[in-house]
Amino acid sequence: MNHGAHFMAAIAYVWNERKQVKTPVRNKVIPLASEEQLLLVELVRSVSAMRTETVMQTVKEVLKQPPAIAKDKKHLSLEVCMLQFFYAYVQRIPVSSLVDSWPSLLALLKDSVPLGLPAPGQFLILGVLNEFILKNPNLESKKDQRELQDVTHKVVEAIGTIAGSSLEQTTWLRRNLEVKASPQIVVDGANLEADVEDLMLTVMEASSVTPSVYSVHALTLLAEVLAHLLDMVFYSDEKERVIPLLVNIMHYVVPYLRNHSAHNAPSYRACIQLLSSLSGYQYTRRAWKKEAFDLFMDHTFFQMDSSCVSHWRAIIDHLMTHDKTTFRDLMTRVAVAQSSSLSLFTNRDAELEQRAMLLKRLAFTIYSSEVDQYQKYLFQPAVFPINE
Repeated sequence: MNHGAHFMAAIAYVWNERKQVKTPVRNKVIPLASEEQLLLVELVRSVSAMRTETVMQTVKEVLKQPPAIAKDKKHLSLEVCMLQFFYAYVQRIPVSSLVDSWPSLLALLKDSVPLGLPAPGQFLILGVLNEFILKNPNLESKKDQRELQDVTHKVVEAIGTIAGSSLEQTTWLRRNLEVKASPQIVVDGANLEADVEDLMLTVMEASSVTPSVYSVHALTLLAEVLAHLLDMVFYSDEKERVIPLLVNIMHYVVPYLRNHSAHNAPSYRACIQLLSSLSGYQYTRRAWKKEAFDLFMDHTFFQMDSSCVSHWRAIIDHLMTHDKTTFRDLMTRVAVAQSSSLSLFTNRDAELEQRAMLLKRLAFTIYSSEVDQYQKYLFQPAVFPINE
């Protein structure tokens, strides 16, 4: 099709003009398309010259070299609008068309990662990838499957980097990260780009630290799609390849979960949902077991929003149930605390506080488990000795 890139760029421009003023779903990372926008999808699908493969190739061309159009629009990102259209397009084409066009889709996904797209655009790339997996979880060729795994790894890593953008290093050590002191911004996905500039100006008036606008959205999106996506992309005999990627993601997640301040609450909620979803898959355990147990034993553990309790219950249940050593480790700590003084230099108040802390965690573990799951371990002399 002649001038295909300009045609698709015009579609992206009109897509932006036809967006909903208000979306019914708040804090949605990938906005829902309006009825008028969906008419554009049907328009493109009705053009005989715009086969699925051609659309994908043309979208890739627009992303690489956006035509000079509507530069007077202050908040318009042609690439993001193009990907919003393409995401809705992928949702509505037949599975057969999507599968037949896999080489073109793979090229689009691979080439988009190094382009440095705006964060909302990168979210849409992950959304497109997830849609493909939902529609076609298995590729016949091992080569195609390995390429799908590689591009998934790169796309998730890119989102992970955005997720960690509200963190900063406290020392020169790479692993030592903490949450920035600035407020975290949460805006509606439909208006991400339009609202960002004004919000940043407002926040920066009250804070000397530049806020990250997109970190909470990145964490939320990962919580929604990551666990199931990785489980589908990597087959049962390939799960080990997932661990390094998850370790890297947890490197960004744990600092948010250590911070119980009010300004970090949006990130904490998103991270606990992400960890909860990952914990449901036993093969991921190596990536989060130690960190989850350390967070559980932290003295600030119970300082959380009530909406996070159900997620922590799922995490603790998976943590204690999927092996025999973790619960025994907790019981050993409780037994030691109950049987003797923790240290020659520990005063009585500190010792009682430590006992209370451990008993609270034991109670929460039982609360998170099935009825009578740990009955055989409790009320044994080794756990609750009568020595006073």
